[in-house]
Amino acid sequence: MPSSNVQPKHHARWRAWPATPLVAPLVLLAVLALGLILWGANALYQEREQRQRHQIERELQAISQLQARSVAEWRERRLSDAMALTDDSLFAQAVARWFATLGQEPDTDILGRLRTLQERARYTAVYLVDPEGALRLTPGDSAQGRLHAPELLALHRALSQAQPIMLEPRQDNFFAFPFFGLMVPLFDGITPLGAVWLVSDVRTSLYPLLEQWPTPSRSAESAIVQRDGNEVRFVSPLRHYNDAPQSLRLPMSHSDDPAVQAATGVRGIIYGRDYRGQDVLAMVSAVPDSPWFMVSKIDVAEAFTDMRVREWLTLSLPISLGLLIVGSFAVFWQRRAWRRERALKTDLQRNMRWLESAQKAAAVGYFAYDAAEKSFFMSGMACTIFGVPQGTFLSLRQWMDMLHPDERAKTLDVHTRAITERTALRTQYRIRRTSDRHVRWVEVWAEYDGNSEQSGQVRMIGTVQDITDRKQAEEKLASYRAALEAQVRQDPLTQVANRLALDETVATEWTRAMRSGAPLSVLMIDVDHFKAYNDHYGHVAGDLCLQRVAQALSLAVGRVGDMVARYGGEEFAVLLPDTAIRQATVIGQRLCEAVRALNIEHLAAHGRLQLTVSIGAATALPAFTAAPGLLHAIHPASARDAARHLFEQADSALYGAKQSGRDQVVAFTPDGQAPTFAPVPSAP
Repeated sequence: MPSSNVQPKHHARWRAWPATPLVAPLVLLAVLALGLILWGANALYQEREQRQRHQIERELQAISQLQARSVAEWRERRLSDAMALTDDSLFAQAVARWFATLGQEPDTDILGRLRTLQERARYTAVYLVDPEGALRLTPGDSAQGRLHAPELLALHRALSQAQPIMLEPRQDNFFAFPFFGLMVPLFDGITPLGAVWLVSDVRTSLYPLLEQWPTPSRSAESAIVQRDGNEVRFVSPLRHYNDAPQSLRLPMSHSDDPAVQAATGVRGIIYGRDYRGQDVLAMVSAVPDSPWFMVSKIDVAEAFTDMRVREWLTLSLPISLGLLIVGSFAVFWQRRAWRRERALKTDLQRNMRWLESAQKAAAVGYFAYDAAEKSFFMSGMACTIFGVPQGTFLSLRQWMDMLHPDERAKTLDVHTRAITERTALRTQYRIRRTSDRHVRWVEVWAEYDGNSEQSGQVRMIGTVQDITDRKQAEEKLASYRAALEAQVRQDPLTQVANRLALDETVATEWTRAMRSGAPLSVLMIDVDHFKAYNDHYGHVAGDLCLQRVAQALSLAVGRVGDMVARYGGEEFAVLLPDTAIRQATVIGQRLCEAVRALNIEHLAAHGRLQLTVSIGAATALPAFTAAPGLLHAIHPASARDAARHLFEQADSALYGAKQSGRDQVVAFTPDGQAPTFAPVPSAP
């Protein structure tokens, strides 16, 4: 048969082939494919949403635990002040003598001790009360009136239990602000003398600890709550509640509120509805050694809405791609045979372009590594990520040259083990792109290709994704956390270390000195006649004066490892590791000169025209035996007790400096019974 007659019959046969019987199976196949695509997209969305949810929960947990630790340390510092006052037998004896001779002027030691608590420890008010609850004395003046019922009950408990009693924050007409109290019992032997009532304004001391939040947020807030009978009381102010602090109370019947759940024993990450009726994600934790609970929360809508929108937008492209594939498959299935191959080729090219677009949108590329050839086949997006020309076969040597030097050995080891052991590979590492030499983070997922063994080859196939933006976000969050930690350990007025940072450094240096046998010295520094300076020039000038003194001390110390810290009020401390008493005294003289060099006018001082400081120096050898040539070796049961003993010696020397005329350095020297003072003349 001629070929001219074959082709028409071929066309006629295709035209005569009915397409109707294929419609139902094609529709069923299209519906099944669409269902699989939607199911897969939904499963992928759920997995990504769960991962994002866990990340948000971890960030909230870290913030809440950091704030709870700050509040616990705040309570511990106040309890430490109270325990130190209870153990002060000299102060108790002075109070006993004054109570026995009422009508006389109070002993200066009593007034000085009370004034030190108020100024150095930053208490708002300090009162000396008798066993019946009458206010007898406050710094600078006598006191009148009696304790109210809660404080009177705390007084009786403190005297009966012989230990300080905390009074939780409350609002009372005794003060015009919400306050936190400590009732510290005093005993002359076993005879109760009364107590010292320490009062803190929680607006300036406690509440600021809860106001810091490392990331911008419209709804995030942290609060301290406490159970009070059948109610839960909010101890701290709330961001979205404008009434006075401690005025908001919730009944225990509000079981879906995180604050109520905290009072019933729930801990950790929870979802609930807060006092505004909003759905929130909350982290609940107990503040150690207190009846308080820390509740940190953020609105669910703010936390997850943006994430869900972003995930759906990410998944919309593959869903659309799947729908287009199914539609194209259904439309072109019944085309004539001579057009089917061409249609399939066109569809394949289109799918490859869509796949490339999807990879660009997600910054994901794919690769295949041939171990025999030692080369990588790279997709277009993978070439872009590594900064090499499109269609390049990347050699193993070129890839190794792009690895960051700090991670090259580790990255090569991970890849080698994955190929040798035929295991899946998931790793992250840095590269220096060939095109612009920029450092980028990449994440690689790969697995061993089992089909390659049939041809005698070893091949790994996988994907590579640019995760630089994600790494930068993680580093930014870490910097926020570090900044928050630094704020907790820095004095906000003078910008030097605070008491907490000093205590931590003393413990570390004491342990280091125990190992090395080196001496450890402390300088206690007090600004002379600072109260008179404040009264004469005003508190604003006083704050500026403390800032200038702190800066002068920091510049004058000079050595790396030495620490200048604000001990409280106008008192500073300088920690000098590996420093003997003679060298510490010389450094103290230099600090006196540095303050005098400021030429700060002080017309209110007695016998001086400019501001000066008095310094007490003490040195200890943290070892089990004293070494020759050192003034003193301390052997306490613990580093904390030893450090406290060292600071007490320096404080005693400071007292000697003030008694000897101020503006000088006095070194502490033990004589077996009581401290003696060896004044060291200041440099002219």
